[in-house]
Amino acid sequence: MSSSGSNSDLFYTSRIVRLCKDDRKFHSYVSLPVGCVKNGVEYRLLQAAYLGKPGRVLAASLNISAQDDVLFTIFSKGQKQFHRPPDDSALCVFTIRDINARIKERLQSCYQGEGNLELNWLLGKDVQCTKAPVPIDDSFCGLDINQPLGGSQLVTGHTLYTETRDRMTSVTSYIYNGYCVAFVGTKSGRLKKIRVDGPPHGGVQYETMGVIKDGSPILRDMAFSLDRNYLYVMSERQVTQVPIESCEQYGTCGECLSSGDPHCGWCVLHNICSQRNRCERADEPYRFAASLNQCVKATVYPDSIAVSEPSVPLMVKVSDVPDLSAGITCSFGNLTEVEGQVNGNQILCVSPAAKDVPIIPTDQDWSGVELRLNSKETGQMLISTEVKFYNCSIHQLCLSCVNSAFRCHWCKYRNLCTHDPSSCSFQEGRVNASEDCPQLVRSEEILIPAGEVKPITLKARNLPQPQSGQRGYECVLHIQGVSHRVTALRFNSSSVQCQNSSYLYEGMKISELPVDFSVVWNGNFIIDNPENIQVHLYKCAAQRDSCGMCLKAERKFQCGWCSGEGRCTLRHHCPPINPYTTRWLNLSSKNVKCTNPRITEVTPVAGPPEGGTRVTIHGTNLGLAFSDMVGNVEGGRGQLYSCGGRLHHR
Repeated sequence: MSSSGSNSDLFYTSRIVRLCKDDRKFHSYVSLPVGCVKNGVEYRLLQAAYLGKPGRVLAASLNISAQDDVLFTIFSKGQKQFHRPPDDSALCVFTIRDINARIKERLQSCYQGEGNLELNWLLGKDVQCTKAPVPIDDSFCGLDINQPLGGSQLVTGHTLYTETRDRMTSVTSYIYNGYCVAFVGTKSGRLKKIRVDGPPHGGVQYETMGVIKDGSPILRDMAFSLDRNYLYVMSERQVTQVPIESCEQYGTCGECLSSGDPHCGWCVLHNICSQRNRCERADEPYRFAASLNQCVKATVYPDSIAVSEPSVPLMVKVSDVPDLSAGITCSFGNLTEVEGQVNGNQILCVSPAAKDVPIIPTDQDWSGVELRLNSKETGQMLISTEVKFYNCSIHQLCLSCVNSAFRCHWCKYRNLCTHDPSSCSFQEGRVNASEDCPQLVRSEEILIPAGEVKPITLKARNLPQPQSGQRGYECVLHIQGVSHRVTALRFNSSSVQCQNSSYLYEGMKISELPVDFSVVWNGNFIIDNPENIQVHLYKCAAQRDSCGMCLKAERKFQCGWCSGEGRCTLRHHCPPINPYTTRWLNLSSKNVKCTNPRITEVTPVAGPPEGGTRVTIHGTNLGLAFSDMVGNVEGGRGQLYSCGGRLHHR
């Protein structure tokens, strides 16, 4: 511990000390500070350490041999809080070769007379290094001079893994199949399993598990069972036996081999994740998968079947499989199981008979069924894939039919969707592409005054000509819950007209009513309406009971104020005074101005004498623009304006 004189400046230094085994006089004593750094953060408070072997993978990344020694360490962040170390902690590794090299460099420097011994906390003073022509090799154990020897240059380890919340408290390691696995305990009683790959990848935590029931810290001392199948983990009140691996928790080959656990591989014919030595005949080709790209793969053709097609032969092509001469069965969900015909890496399965075809939910056009290939040798599943059963007939419109994900065809003269194009009545009646579907095409907005007799002309594409015995076209409008059918005339394949008719809707609170409609032929054969074209019914008089409100209506409605009758209406419903004089007023009229302006309310009715109060005047026919009011309001100047019925004044 070093101090600068005040408690706030106390800091701690973790050091590594080397002594020769038979040095009873401590002449070989060398002490150097140790720690590691990650992204500029220093970890200097040592919590635990373990001396072990690196294994083939870690050794290669550290440029050492698999038989060299390495030191695994746990450090907490910083140098000040030794008694309550921060939760921010790091797992690091040092090579003993590198530590020895740093000690040798320090000895050589001192014996060349450079610097001090740097152990003033022990010696009570700074002592100059003594220059001496002494050869210093790896086995040098010191002399009477230049001892004990310290240093200030940090020996830095390789940071493998960091944890910011649950401080790491203990570490041990062992080698499995060339991989080094570190087991790290935490202050909350959890055990981390970390595959140590070394720089630049560091370490991969592939599993963490709760070990100590009361959540107390795991102590530094952890021990392996003699067979290395278990790890004994301790807290102050509990000892727990923890399995080294839990491969069986992974249910698929993909989960197993992407877990990062070096113990785990996929036992192919037994359909289980396990260690190699627990997989029967694991050394035979393709019986044990050790990497993700060795998982069995399967493709099925066809991968979708119409529900009306029973007993369809399916060819399943598999790869990365062992010898399948013992046989394969094919299971379709819970529906049926049949014998598979094996030919090398191809297996022929026959889809379920008509009575076993799955029922498809009413709100979709397909249902997926798991096709499982089962090994007759082990009785376990080898691989599974999905087969889709689809129903084209659920589609009632051409566009949804041909845009289906499946092989569906539209018979436009029969108005049905089918998987079998030969079932269409005529060759020219088959539709396979959306651009060939009969459909309405968007044109200008359809505006119909309520009660007015008018035709509705529509643009379209591919309108079929009704065949002998088929009925013609109709328009069906759905107005306030009631359907209205109107005869329609097909001009050609790209135009149809709903014949003259009038349409009404109830109430005067709705000035414009969008109406859904459809064009049908032969009674109920619906023409697609992909743009959702609607008919807009409207009433000029609805919600427009004054001249000002009437003239606020959008120009497209062609509404105007009939002064003779005092209502908002279409021009031909407003009788003129004479052939040359009209009573009908609209925005296109010259010098348009509503008569009889009337104030109905003023708010507020009082204000301070100095003025500045905003006053709102409600009324009718107050003008269409602010300019209509200029010079006509006493007591101030207008600031805000809303045409027709409200004036803001200050």
